[in-house]
Amino acid sequence: METPAVSLLIAVYNTETYLERCLDSLLNQSLANIEIVAVNDGSTDQSPAILETYQKRDERIRVIHQQNRGLGAVRNRGIEAARGEFIAFIDADDWVEPDYCLSMYKKAKADQADLVICEYAAEFADTGKTAVSTIASAYAGRPKQRYLKDLFEGRVSGFSWNKLYKRTMIEHHQLRFPLRDELEHVEDQYFSLRAHVFAGAVSYVDQPLYHYWIHLTSIVQSYQKKLFDSGLVLYRLNEAFLRENGCLQEYRQELDFFIVQHGTVCLLNEWKRNNGGRFSEKWKNISRICADPVFRLSLSKTGTAPFDAKRSCLLLLAKLKLIPFVSLASAAYQRAIEYKMKIRG
Repeated sequence: METPAVSLLIAVYNTETYLERCLDSLLNQSLANIEIVAVNDGSTDQSPAILETYQKRDERIRVIHQQNRGLGAVRNRGIEAARGEFIAFIDADDWVEPDYCLSMYKKAKADQADLVICEYAAEFADTGKTAVSTIASAYAGRPKQRYLKDLFEGRVSGFSWNKLYKRTMIEHHQLRFPLRDELEHVEDQYFSLRAHVFAGAVSYVDQPLYHYWIHLTSIVQSYQKKLFDSGLVLYRLNEAFLRENGCLQEYRQELDFFIVQHGTVCLLNEWKRNNGGRFSEKWKNISRICADPVFRLSLSKTGTAPFDAKRSCLLLLAKLKLIPFVSLASAAYQRAIEYKMKIRG
């Protein structure tokens, strides 16, 4: 049996509305030598039936059903099942361009790259507008350390899905996603950072080949209860990882920046509209963030200067533990972000 050039690993959980669009885009790839591994994470809608129908239609599709275990377990199951020379991760509510596989595969072969990153188009469901990333223009031709530093600092996303990974690199370093009970909300950041460190060469494709569908039920737009704790765990895991690989001092500043930046994200997270907690709970969570020793130590190192004016103001209030003002400022900042997204898409 011929080895597939690319294994496309789809994470599926209750996405019946968008799943056919995703699968059709994968079956219409200009690179025919692919396999599609769809892992159904205990969906309770029509997603399993849709997957079975498509599996009967095309022998390149393999469907795996499992009990609900979370995104990390889904992607790990896909990695273990993959047979391709390269691996790409797909979310079931997204879709890709016809040359998604071919363009990145050709780039990987031409540059002998372990990792290829393409641009993506953020598609806003509520407004119909599109925003295109500018990753290639910012990092192509520059040392991978520059991208890594910005990845640590949160200046670029840690999404796993606009990338092509060499499977032998993943297996050699035993790269896997953390499980739900280990780390939640930041699984992609965990994986992407390690893949970048281990990659011998990183290449870029200056085309928006991946379409990222953003809608109201999207995880990134929803309140995430364990977000701050997940960030602290990720901070400690990354610190240990960098120490083990002899590059902690090189990225120490970026690591501190990450947890401070993450702290501001968590302050805003308390004011997302679907957070049904009482005001007293929000107050308690905000107080905890402002008092956290890791957050405060990192803030004492970074200061507020590296951040934009709004975040600098928020961090200054947090540093002084002025909780009433932190609450007001973070609530106003979150509402401004929501309004901006609604207007601009």
